[in-house]
Amino acid sequence: VINIVIYYDIVVTVEPKRIALAEANATLSAANKRLAEVMANVAELQEKLAKLTAELDEANASKQEAMDAVAKGESKLNLAQRLTNALASENARWAINVEELREDAKLLTGDVLLASAFISYIGPFTKPFREKLMDGKFVPFLVKEFTAAAGEGGVMPMSAAADPLKILTTPAEVAGWNADSLPADIVSTENGSIVCNSSRWPLMIDPQLQGIAWVKNMESGEDRDLQIVRLGQKDLIRKLERALDRGTVLMIENLGETLEAVLNPVIQRATIKRGSKYFIKVGDKECDFHPNFRLYLHTKLGNPHYPPEIQAETTLINFTVTLKGLEDQLLDKVVGKERPDLAALSADLVKQQNGFTIKVKELEDNILFKLAAAEGDITEDVELIEGLEETKRISLDIEEKSAIAKETQANILITSEKYRDVGNRASLLFFMMNDLVKIHTYYIYSLDAFENVFFRGIDLVKEEIPEPEEGEEEVKIPDKNDEELAARCVVLLESITVTVFNYIRRGLFEVDKLTVATLLTLKILVNDGKMAQENADMLVMGKVSTDPGNMGPLHEWLPDAIWPKIKALESMTAFKGLGDNMQSDSDDWSVYFDNEKAETAKIPGDYEKSLSPFERLVLLRALRPDRCTTALSAWIGKTMGKVYTEDPVFDMAATYEETSNKTPVFFVLFAGVDPTPWVEDLGKEFGITTESKNFINISMGQGQEPVAEGVVERFAKEGGWVMLQNCHLMSTWVPKLERLLEVVSEDAHESFRCFISAEPPPMPNWKNMPESLMQSCIKVANEAPADIKSNLMRAWANFNQDKIDGCGKTKEMKACLFSLCWFHAVVCGRRRFGQQGWSRKYSFNTGDLIICSNVLNSYLNANPNTPWDDLRYIFGEIMYGGHITDAWDRRTCNTYLQVYQDPKLLDGLELAPGFKSPNPEALDYDGYISYVNTAMPPESPPLFGLHPNAEIGYLTSSTENLFFKILSISGGGGDSGGGGGGDIVKDTMDNLMERLPESFGMVEINLRAKELLESDTEGPFIVVVLQECGRMNVLLNEIGKTLSDLDKGLKGQLNMTQAIEDLIAAFKINQWPGRNPFSKCTWQKFAWASQKNLMSQFADMLARVEQLVSWSDDLKTPISIWLPGLFNPSSYLTAVQQVTARATGVALDKMTTETHVTSSWDHTELTEPAVEGCYCHGFFMEGARWPQGEDAGEAFVVSGTNCIGSLAESRLKELLPPMPVLYVKAVAIQPDWEPSPVGYLRGNPEIYECPVYTTTFRGPTYVFLATLRTEVPMHKWVLAAVAIMMQSDD
Repeated sequence: VINIVIYYDIVVTVEPKRIALAEANATLSAANKRLAEVMANVAELQEKLAKLTAELDEANASKQEAMDAVAKGESKLNLAQRLTNALASENARWAINVEELREDAKLLTGDVLLASAFISYIGPFTKPFREKLMDGKFVPFLVKEFTAAAGEGGVMPMSAAADPLKILTTPAEVAGWNADSLPADIVSTENGSIVCNSSRWPLMIDPQLQGIAWVKNMESGEDRDLQIVRLGQKDLIRKLERALDRGTVLMIENLGETLEAVLNPVIQRATIKRGSKYFIKVGDKECDFHPNFRLYLHTKLGNPHYPPEIQAETTLINFTVTLKGLEDQLLDKVVGKERPDLAALSADLVKQQNGFTIKVKELEDNILFKLAAAEGDITEDVELIEGLEETKRISLDIEEKSAIAKETQANILITSEKYRDVGNRASLLFFMMNDLVKIHTYYIYSLDAFENVFFRGIDLVKEEIPEPEEGEEEVKIPDKNDEELAARCVVLLESITVTVFNYIRRGLFEVDKLTVATLLTLKILVNDGKMAQENADMLVMGKVSTDPGNMGPLHEWLPDAIWPKIKALESMTAFKGLGDNMQSDSDDWSVYFDNEKAETAKIPGDYEKSLSPFERLVLLRALRPDRCTTALSAWIGKTMGKVYTEDPVFDMAATYEETSNKTPVFFVLFAGVDPTPWVEDLGKEFGITTESKNFINISMGQGQEPVAEGVVERFAKEGGWVMLQNCHLMSTWVPKLERLLEVVSEDAHESFRCFISAEPPPMPNWKNMPESLMQSCIKVANEAPADIKSNLMRAWANFNQDKIDGCGKTKEMKACLFSLCWFHAVVCGRRRFGQQGWSRKYSFNTGDLIICSNVLNSYLNANPNTPWDDLRYIFGEIMYGGHITDAWDRRTCNTYLQVYQDPKLLDGLELAPGFKSPNPEALDYDGYISYVNTAMPPESPPLFGLHPNAEIGYLTSSTENLFFKILSISGGGGDSGGGGGGDIVKDTMDNLMERLPESFGMVEINLRAKELLESDTEGPFIVVVLQECGRMNVLLNEIGKTLSDLDKGLKGQLNMTQAIEDLIAAFKINQWPGRNPFSKCTWQKFAWASQKNLMSQFADMLARVEQLVSWSDDLKTPISIWLPGLFNPSSYLTAVQQVTARATGVALDKMTTETHVTSSWDHTELTEPAVEGCYCHGFFMEGARWPQGEDAGEAFVVSGTNCIGSLAESRLKELLPPMPVLYVKAVAIQPDWEPSPVGYLRGNPEIYECPVYTTTFRGPTYVFLATLRTEVPMHKWVLAAVAIMMQSDD
């Protein structure tokens, strides 16, 4: 029941739910049915929607695709238009370039060949010779060969305008070099192209250091790691190895004329290949050879002589500045000083233009690179086209700025050109300075030193620049009109010229000051168009006529050697008909010729009014060369100003103002000159003294090198002055000093100064100091006055009253000491008369005088009477005689002492004409000074015991030497020299070859002489003629060979050797080849001693050949022999002695000769040979003459020969009067004759033992002793330096 109840309750509860469930299910089923119907409809709709959506998407995609295509087309069109616009302006130029490149490609063969020859051969030469090689040799040769190869109608594969630079470089590259400080002149550009294109290492000849400055800038990048070293530097090999390994740059600077052997493999590029790497040996070590390694070789030497192997393995490049190039550089510097505003603007514009040129090239290269590297469709590369547009924009901007800059530069150039004369003058001055080294090795200067002097010349006349106005940043320099600028340029020209000349003059020897002043004047006048070059040549060369004709009445007074010079003057308009006019007015011209001061005398005829001062000078050069130096000085004073002829007193303080811590001062040491007090006195003004330990004076000698180096290094750091004396004694060390000074000067203390002193070398072309040291130094050559009064006063100043009072015999001491000082003044002053004064240059000095004074004091105190003989011997043989090496000079010295050291000193002995020894009792020390000042006669040769002709000879020689030096500097032509060099050489060669005699047939002569050699009377003379013919053959063969070599060399058939170059140099200056001791041409070696010029000596040789031909034809000894015409005159005199010795039975070593002067002036008058001797003719006498006619006195006979006369005073201006025929007699030596190095001295007061010399040079040309009669004391002729000469200098 319960269960049923429970069931019922549950059923009651569940049933409604069941019903509800059924209803819900029914409802659900109906809903699901309706849902299914709806879903079916939805699915159908979805299907339709998807289809429509797909169709829509397809339509939209098609639309977008069409829109994208349109947009892309528009973009490509736009970019194409932009690209076209960007490249439109290049189209025409590129089209032309392409066409040019196509044409150039056809010409590459010849152009590249020419450029290769240019690199290989042109480098060492100057611009004129480069042009001669290119235009006269290379191009014509290639044109000829290519034309022949191409045939008729063929195209020659070479550009018509041959320009190697077009192949070797580009304007942009040149602009880069200029930006790196390479000068912009064409020669520098050529040098730059050779340096950068040569496969061999460049060896730069760079005395002005412009090339090395460019290389330093060009290779200054960090990646290049430029290392600069020198030979002998300790770390040279280490730096070389590192540069080879890393591929960096090494420069070896300041080379001499040799290289170390360890460098040879590197210079030769002697590489060894192992695998893909290259190696090279450096010493014992093999180093990697990096392909980027670069070696530069550099020398400061102006004209180095390198061995062939160096020339073959390197490329020599001559960076020596050219006249035109330097003119442009100096013009810029003038403008920089005068118009700094324009200079700064111009410099900026040049820098800008160089930058523009480089930038434009980079942009063009960039355009072409991008176009060439573009991939796919170029019109889709937006970045490329935008880049091209930007490039084009920059290019156009540069073009606009360049146009403006060029216009500005043109305006600046117009103003700059107005200063052109100043740059031209400065360039002329530098090149003149540069040539002075041909006179003396001390006269060498650097471009840097010149520029300092040049700037100082401008600064001395600097104009005041107004201060900038308020608000202005820069100074505005007012413009000048043309008249003001011209006036300013005149001021600058005068200041620069005077400043440079004074700088040069301070370092010149006294003998060269007038030479340089003359050279400067001639160069300026010719350069400025105020004098024709031909007129300057006439003055310098002293030309002679080859066919002067008859002298007419002039032969009575005019020397034969002058007439050809007079006739040569007729080539000048002012002297037309001069010879005829002189013959017409012979007496008037004779008076003019004899005038003591011909330079101021009235010239006969209309010439007094018509001749200009220069033409008067030319006339004097020919007629009275002895007055030419005086006239030159006056002419220069009038033309240039007296400042060029009046030497100012040396001012040490002014010299110091020009020094710096980088510029040493070089003192040239002369006898009687000590620069030490100058430096010490100046140092005291600055508080620099030995006591302050900031001045040290070191006298150089063995062991002093480390001391000197230490002082230089210390003072360079701390400040101070060092003086290094007598550096000529340390010739092996001074190059080290030069390098030390260069190193320490880089950061030297501001107060550091170095003073150097040295004696000049004995020969002017010898070097005893390094070139680079002499270039950088301020040179001081302050010679003591050479006149006798100055020498006497300077000698007397070495003593004082105390010195005199210190002797027990004050009277004798004063007289002898003053006489000794006079003797010292005379022997020192006699040097200025050249070889007639002393045959060698002796260094008599104050030390000799002081020691002699001490000896004098001791001997006077030690002896009761004055020991005259002892004093003479000590003074003449030991003290002063200790310097003397020539026996005849020793005789002169002793003769002076015999005259001056004499008991008559105490009684008013006449020391010289018009000058007596004063009374020693009446004068004290100061009294002697007053006596000299009041009683001393004017300077003249008689004060030295010489004839006034000695002064004429000295002045004539001075004139010839002066013009010869100018001629040597100019190389013999065209530059105050004369004529065209090449024509002179060719004409001279042809002339000599045409006149050269045939050699002697020695085989035939020897056969004819065989029997005669056995003869006692003829044998010795036959030996002489055979020897002479043999020696003449050697000379003739040498002349013929060298002339033939020269001919082949000029034709290009033979390499030009140094000997041929020396032969050419000698021909240009009309000098006998080999006269220069450094010449490789050996004519002089096989000839005889002579002072004649080339043509005169050649004529002399022809006369000698003529005598030998006549003698060798019949082998008969001439009645009178032209003894000077023999190579070895002594051999003929020995033959004379041999023949006499055999005839008399006297031993040959007991024979000598004596000389008698015959009455015959013409040797052809003699009909019979001399007895026991020979007749000789062709002699001249210097210092005296042999009288003629009634002046000769009575004749006398010697061994059958008529003899006459005795030595007589010379006539004025007869410098080398001829001698009559001499009778040289062989005689036996007498017991009382004194043997000496020069022959047997007779000791006879009636005989003057006269030296016979080959030439007026005397000394080493001594031949034999002649005995001449004299009626006056022999000392007169000894002091007058009377000698016989075998030939004149004409």
